Amino acid sequence: MTESSAPDGALKPTLSVFDVVAITVSAVTPASSVFVIAPFAIQQAGSGVFLAFVIAAALALMFALCYAELGRAHNSAGGEYVYAKRVFGGAAGYVTFLTVLVMLLFIPPVLATGAATYLNNALGTGFDSQTVALVIVICSYALGVLNIKLNAWITGTCLLLEVAALLVIVFVGFGNPVQPVSVLLQPQIVDNGVLQLAPWALVFGAVGVGLFSYNGYGSAVFLAEDMKCGGKGIHKAVLWSLGLVVLIELVPITALLIGAPSLADMISSPDPIGYLLTSHSNETMSRLVSAGIFLSVFNAIVAIVIQISRVVFSSGRDELWTPSMNKLFTRIHPRWDSPWLATLFLAIPSALLSFNSNLADLTSFSVLLIILVYLIVALSALMSRVLLRDRSHPYQMPLWPIPAALALLGSAYLLLNLLLEASARDILIIIGVLALSVIFYYTSGRYSPAYQKL
Repeated sequence: MTESSAPDGALKPTLSVFDVVAITVSAVTPASSVFVIAPFAIQQAGSGVFLAFVIAAALALMFALCYAELGRAHNSAGGEYVYAKRVFGGAAGYVTFLTVLVMLLFIPPVLATGAATYLNNALGTGFDSQTVALVIVICSYALGVLNIKLNAWITGTCLLLEVAALLVIVFVGFGNPVQPVSVLLQPQIVDNGVLQLAPWALVFGAVGVGLFSYNGYGSAVFLAEDMKCGGKGIHKAVLWSLGLVVLIELVPITALLIGAPSLADMISSPDPIGYLLTSHSNETMSRLVSAGIFLSVFNAIVAIVIQISRVVFSSGRDELWTPSMNKLFTRIHPRWDSPWLATLFLAIPSALLSFNSNLADLTSFSVLLIILVYLIVALSALMSRVLLRDRSHPYQMPLWPIPAALALLGSAYLLLNLLLEASARDILIIIGVLALSVIFYYTSGRYSPAYQKL
């Protein structure tokens, strides 16, 4: 280990607020959210996707304020599970940890599976989506082992290319306005080939997809220990990340609706963005944009892998596992200053999930887990000041507890509706995660001095 390397059990603080924002926004990958995730909301709510994403942005701001306050008060790479443990106790921490871990396990294969379409569009090929997803996931985990400062530079550069691809949508849509602005405020769907007003229930139903599209801004808290300022700017990183994500996603979606030659054809199309590009542009432009989207998805998964590594590293340092596993997860690479074994921990199961080609199922289950985590964060933010009066809260959300209460109500409403629509398999997986959490806590966590002192 060189003199400048970080010792086992500690991360080397090298990131600025700007670096954290670059990695965080890259992990959200606004381009893939618009191209891969937003079409699900369009199929569900039609032109109501605009209002659904606006409502999701307002609700996401409530969650971001929760993350900002908790991240500043409980400065830890463990993020959500640390908040839950300190506020509600050991078992709650384990439940949150395993839920977050499963959520992070599912997101890379979700994005990678959706990326195959854009690789084939860019190259004019017919590669199998499962094979493409597998290669992307494996390469992303390999790159995630590199020095985080280098990865911040790589992800930041790729983010600029990603934004450039989305600007093409903006210029094409707003440069060829066809639909009136009223289409944004009057949700319409296609029923039997005919446009009609969309029920508000469909718009609200698509809010969960909107939250999934924005999801990731809160993961800035995982990088608090990597910051040079000791995590003092983590609240700024969370709020700036959300603001940029909403701007980068909502503007192209607006341009898509305004520039659609036929609203009915756009809503009915399995590839609404491709429909817009081919209608107003040419095949070459469509291929270039597809290449940019593919690159952005790859970039996003690398950023997500970095975040996964911080959560697993923190769990080892806090002794959530067996002694031997805890030691492995806190081992720092002598050259790259990264928790390399913690980074690779989920590589194999995440790669195996790539063989599940049902993108809709993967997405719906991921949304369910995300809303469950949001519910825990909202509860923690609501009670942290009340139950932990001896802990300083240097950043305090404005108008507390209103934002936390709104976040709690919104996540509870969405979670209830999602559970009512969820498959038996998804519900059984969640019950299994909860049961496993309780077992792990009572067989390991309650006897761990480091976890109990957390």
